[in-house]
Amino acid sequence: MPFVPFAGRRRLATLVLLLSGCVVALSLQVRRPGGQTVAEGWLLDVLGLGVRSVTGLREAVGALRERVSGRERLLARNDALESQVLQLERELSILRDAERERQRLLALYSAHPLAPPASRVARMVSLVTAGPFHSALLDRGRAEGLEVAGVVVGVHGLLGRVVGTGDQTARVQLLSDRLAAVGVLLPRSGRVAVARGSGTAGISVEYVPVVADVVAGDLVVTSGTDGIYPRDLPVGTIETVRKGGTSLFLELPVRLTAKPESETTVFVFPPLAPRESGSDPTSLLPAPRSSGRGSPARRAP
Repeated sequence: MPFVPFAGRRRLATLVLLLSGCVVALSLQVRRPGGQTVAEGWLLDVLGLGVRSVTGLREAVGALRERVSGRERLLARNDALESQVLQLERELSILRDAERERQRLLALYSAHPLAPPASRVARMVSLVTAGPFHSALLDRGRAEGLEVAGVVVGVHGLLGRVVGTGDQTARVQLLSDRLAAVGVLLPRSGRVAVARGSGTAGISVEYVPVVADVVAGDLVVTSGTDGIYPRDLPVGTIETVRKGGTSLFLELPVRLTAKPESETTVFVFPPLAPRESGSDPTSLLPAPRSSGRGSPARRAP
């Protein structure tokens, strides 16, 4: 591009200004058919362009603001829906727990329709195992009427007895405890015996002669002879029949029907009333026989 000196550029600018002035002057004088001058038309066009630009800008700002506020509304609504969903999930979990508890209670009452009136429903909250000693904790205690020697039963059968009570808790000696014992009956043969805890996961029936009619699968229920447990509570089934070498009695391990780990809701029956006889109501072994039909034999003088 050729270099234009400053004086030349000044003359060029002056010429442009003069020409522009002439055009403006002519536009102010020349009128269109409607009576409007050309300058007025140009001015209106420029003003219209400005108005359209401002209007478009305003619309764009409004749309952006609406979009931002809409996003905020959506986020707020999303947060509210999430909170509502969490609340509904909590309520659903509570309802499911209540339904499970209702089903357990229905099963418990169906399994023991003749439970004593003073029976209490409790939950087995934990199992405590210390070697051969097995116990459990209940979430009810003296405040709810639980007593020592109360009988604990689940849906499937006998679990044990209460051996200690606190104000809000109670400790249960399970049948599998090494020191636990219960008088039992084999209904098929009518055999009365004693079952003791094995210290592992079950119990074993003792004092059954090798000549007794016992087979694997025989039902074992409480006999009521121990003065602790009522009669006819399911205990388990004979797992196998073994002869203990030279022993006069069979070895009869029992598979328990009630599993403490699955019996979360239990009945606690009140303790049995003590027997009126002078014998120990908790004795599991038969009393010594007398030497005759009347009074016991006297020693020779």
